[in-house]
Amino acid sequence: MYKDFNADHVVVSVSGGKDSAALMQWAVDNFPKEKLVCVHAKIDIDWKETVPVVEAQCKHFDLPLHVVEAVDKSGQPIGFLSILNSPRMDRKTGEAKENQFPDMGNRWCTSRLKVGPIDKFVRTLSGRVLVLIGERREESSQRAKLEPWRPDENNSKASRTVVKFSPILDLTEKEVWAIIEANNIPKHPCYEWGVSRASCAICIFSSNHEIALAAKHAPEIVAKYIEAEAKIKHTFRYKPATKTREEQKLTIAGILKKVL
Repeated sequence: MYKDFNADHVVVSVSGGKDSAALMQWAVDNFPKEKLVCVHAKIDIDWKETVPVVEAQCKHFDLPLHVVEAVDKSGQPIGFLSILNSPRMDRKTGEAKENQFPDMGNRWCTSRLKVGPIDKFVRTLSGRVLVLIGERREESSQRAKLEPWRPDENNSKASRTVVKFSPILDLTEKEVWAIIEANNIPKHPCYEWGVSRASCAICIFSSNHEIALAAKHAPEIVAKYIEAEAKIKHTFRYKPATKTREEQKLTIAGILKKVL
């Protein structure tokens, strides 16, 4: 399938995590290096170690790296915390809307701060562009339903045909780690700390234990989350603090008190 596409450019979406490390290995095993370029979307709530890990991985494979970042209309960088704390207005009514942390139904952090900047980079290319993504079915019920080969009409035009491809979709976590160990690929230190996903330092998928690890290894980010909870009056658990379920009422400070 990917060989028949005969890509002019192969964009490897990299995060510094285990899955994108295995993805990079797959890419160099299946394409000439001159076609490959790695792209990392930097975000303000990343571990401080993430960009250095991505750079080390790209150096390991001898691949070029572009670090991209979401920007506003004036070209100034924007991040998760600035969006979370900024006023939101309804485009139709002009009325103020509540700010909330992302949830499973509205993962605005991923679409706006990660996918968006990478797509913007893709649109600078021409010809046949294959975008490799390190998704795996094992990670979630949503990803379990994914088709590996997905034509991207939104980023295609007359001079550019874009397809997104998830080649490691059927790998298990055990197989991913085997690839990393067999090829001596640099690993993110957060796995040694006990974090399961090397995404943002604190994420909607973080367990209470992982939130405690974030408080230890990225205390400045956790402190800003606590400030945001107080400002927008919504808890990290995605729902208004007035909800009755205990896990929805619990603030990050409360979680830390509970587990530390």
